[in-house]
Amino acid sequence: MALLLLGSLGCTTAGSTAATTAEEIRALEQEWNAAIDRRDSAAMDRFLAPDYALIIGVRGQPLRVVPRDVWLSSLELYDIRSFSIDDFRVSVRGDVAVVTMLFTQDAVVGPDRRDRSAQFMITDIWVRHPGGWRVAERHSSRPEQPAPAQ
Repeated sequence: MALLLLGSLGCTTAGSTAATTAEEIRALEQEWNAAIDRRDSAAMDRFLAPDYALIIGVRGQPLRVVPRDVWLSSLELYDIRSFSIDDFRVSVRGDVAVVTMLFTQDAVVGPDRRDRSAQFMITDIWVRHPGGWRVAERHSSRPEQPAPAQ
């Protein structure tokens, strides 16, 4: 069972509609992350746009683009022992919502159980579709290390 902690919600657009949309996106993020934790690939149709992609940034390497079908097939090999969302922001611009978060996990992935435990900077781009909000892209990278003390 994963631990889910959400930080303060930051909404950068004015108005009650944007605030309401930001709260809706926040709830969808919680549900989506819980479905990932359960490895519930059947629930993913509710969250993922047809052209969804995970884009991974690793220092010194080109961006790695993981298409929807590859991401879905790897979901069952992702064993998240625990995770937390350490900071969370939502920005709403019409039919697009951008979520940025610091996400920490204790996890292994793949048949070789590679350790994927770390803190990540994640950006989710949600787009309003006729059937509701869907994630078009997720960007994942590791935050910079703090500068050494002087």
